[in-house]
Amino acid sequence: MIDCVLAGPARRCSLWTLASALLLWPFATMAQEFRCAAVQPSRLQQPPYQRLPGQARCEGFFERNVSQPFVELVSLTRGLPDPAAAAPAASLQISALRNVTARLVVHPLRSGPFYRVDALIDPGQPLLWDAAPMLRATGLRLRDLGFLALALAPRDDTMTVLPLSLTPAPPGEHSVQAVLRVSVAVRSLAWRRYRLDGSDDGASGWREVAGPPLYAWDRVSLAIELPADGKSVHVDVQALDTAGKALPLLRFILIGSNDAGAGR
Repeated sequence: MIDCVLAGPARRCSLWTLASALLLWPFATMAQEFRCAAVQPSRLQQPPYQRLPGQARCEGFFERNVSQPFVELVSLTRGLPDPAAAAPAASLQISALRNVTARLVVHPLRSGPFYRVDALIDPGQPLLWDAAPMLRATGLRLRDLGFLALALAPRDDTMTVLPLSLTPAPPGEHSVQAVLRVSVAVRSLAWRRYRLDGSDDGASGWREVAGPPLYAWDRVSLAIELPADGKSVHVDVQALDTAGKALPLLRFILIGSNDAGAGR
């Protein structure tokens, strides 16, 4: 309860306290309502995936069932973890866009082990994530991990991803590093990015990913240039398996830094 004194500087102080509480209230509510991912906690490995007491974070081993071939986005960042910070006690300061509430997802870049972290990132509030529990449990290093920031309110029911900074991004930085993974061998991979408003800035055509065919669970990195005006874009990724059959299309929205309404 907040008591407001009706006279003098004390009143101003109490009103300031009340205003601050009202500003923080939506984020406190989001933290209380934060839910773990819909995965099956592991019955054999410790710790099993679960919510950590008193935190808007879930972490641990889970069971995974793969039912069909797919290509998936496993990481999208503006910077990579500092290799010098690969000690078990390493912590990362992770930040996303100022105007969007996001779910942080941290998981191995490779197909296993089946371990993940989900945490709430408040708008404008960098998250200090202690990597030590995950690194100890899995035996992985920071460079083995993928990082995603997913908007809690996806746009048009399409996976909506925020540029995630693990290191301070240089001023004027307009590119992100995306890491894709395929569940089956593929002979070709192509992608395109196009603006949400339908306008053409000359970068909307399909681009073949150079390199040899990929084996099951191989990864490939893409450097995606964002529009200079900071607006959001669609990204489509199409893969063909060794028989020439198309895998389900991977589609996501990448929120731009100046798109204030996207992902809300």
